[in-house]
Order: sequence, then C-alpha cells, then structure tokens
Amino acid sequence: MSSLLVIEKKLFENAINKIRRSKNCNIIIIQKNLLEVLKRKKIQANKIILITENILPRNSIVYKSIKSFIKNKKIFFVEIGYNKSTVSQEMAASDALVNGSGNNTEMVLEKIIKAK
Repeated sequence: MSSLLVIEKKLFENAINKIRRSKNCNIIIIQKNLLEVLKRKKIQANKIILITENILPRNSIVYKSIKSFIKNKKIFFVEIGYNKSTVSQEMAASDALVNGSGNNTEMVLEKIIKAK
C-alpha cells in the first residue's frame, strides 16, 4: 500500500517529486474531473493527502470528489493547507487537518507518509 498525494499544481512541485521518488507514493495534480481520475487510476492507497494553498471549503468539487472516493473504504485522509485559512465548522471527511504549515509543509508531509 502507498500514499496518494493530491496537490494543486502551483504548490512546490519540485519538492513533491523528490518525496515521491524517495517514498512509496503517487501524485495526482488537481483537475476538474478529479473523481474520474481517482477511479481510473486504480491505485491501492491507504492514505490520501490533499495539499492545497488553503484548506478547501467542504462544498468544493475537489473536496466532494475525494470524500466520495474514500466513502466506505479504509483510507486515511489528511488535508494540508500551506497558508493559514478559516476552516469550516462543518463535519470534515478527513481524519487529520494541518492548517497553515507554511515552510514546514515538506517536513509534515514526510512524517505523514512515514507513519503507518
């Protein structure tokens, strides 16, 4: 099993590629048809890590796509927001949320990937 990183294209792609090569993980760049891409990839992931500039609103298409994909599956879902942002009070589908990690994002990401 591996980790699946779902990231915004503008966020530190070089660092993510370095982590991907050294760890057991796959990367998907956020697109309009994310749910279709997730289903088509047939990736056996035990962790999905969503990395965005700000924590996404619960009603965003990307968030709903991931929520739909992990429904009834034993997948650990982590949200990482690079910049500090307001987090919705609605119930989150994620198991963990890291808001405003800034320059420590790479370190946080490596620790999450290493965790069992």
